[in-house]
Amino acid sequence: MKEIVEKNLTEEQYERLMNEILALMDKGEKNLSESELDSIRAMALLAQAYEREHHYPPHLR
Repeated sequence: MKEIVEKNLTEEQYERLMNEILALMDKGEKNLSESELDSIRAMALLAQAYEREHHYPPHLR
């Protein structure tokens, strides 16, 4: 996620982001540091913005 700081993600960036989220989630919440939990939260917001822009109907964006 460190290299993904822009709000308008490309599909490739989105896929990398989702893989990073999944890798952290696979560790289990109890095994994550506060920093990792913060990263998941930030990455989830970026992913949500991408999904809203690319997958939601226009009236729900």
